[in-house]
Amino acid sequence: MRINPDRRRRGDPSPHEEAHRRSYPHSHDDQPRYVISVAAQILGVHPQTLRLYEREGLVEPQRTGGKIRLYSEHDIEKIRCVMRLTNDLGVNLAGAEAIIYMRERMVEMHEQLEQMRRQMEAELEQLRRELDIG
Repeated sequence: MRINPDRRRRGDPSPHEEAHRRSYPHSHDDQPRYVISVAAQILGVHPQTLRLYEREGLVEPQRTGGKIRLYSEHDIEKIRCVMRLTNDLGVNLAGAEAIIYMRERMVEMHEQLEQMRRQMEAELEQLRRELDIG
């Protein structure tokens, strides 16, 4: 089950990942660095679990030219979130996807609100300067 009917193609970044990359263009969290065996070891799961999460659209590791999956710190944290939801809270994978999608949307909306607030403050400051109102 997919909650986003306009689901992007495999390998395309999510809207949240795009917003994150725009905000932090050189973020180390998005740098692909772990092959699947190392990522699985870090997370304490079998590599097949990571392949399942990828098939379900829960995580999209980057790939090298040779198609080797490379996981970033952001991917690792996202998988940890899925694992908490499924293992600790008993949420199924479809529910975990829905929760993560809603969380990403909330983060995006918060970022948009914050950007609008900063823009409004700048405009208000400009008006104060133009009107000479301290």
